[in-house]
Amino acid sequence: MISILGDAEALEKFGIRLKALRLRRNLSQEYVAGVVGVSVPTYRKIEQGDGTVEFRHVARALGALGLAEALGDVITATEPELRLKDLLRPERKNASKPRRKS
Repeated sequence: MISILGDAEALEKFGIRLKALRLRRNLSQEYVAGVVGVSVPTYRKIEQGDGTVEFRHVARALGALGLAEALGDVITATEPELRLKDLLRPERKNASKPRRKS
């Protein structure tokens, strides 16, 4: 795992924040689901941090709540500290040949 938070925890935290934002704006789940173009159960999954929801629906939900710009800020424009080769499994070295007893 690369993140300090696990995937499930990060999605749950995202859903909690999205729900709080919706409630601060006094919007119902039904209204936001209609704007996003998904069913109410699908929108509820987004707020519950269900990772099976299509990313485009999550992006639309952010846009419906005025956070479309925030989506672009998820990935910074600066050089990441990790490189792709750092994330890949290290090459496995071949085992050395057994030594012969003299």
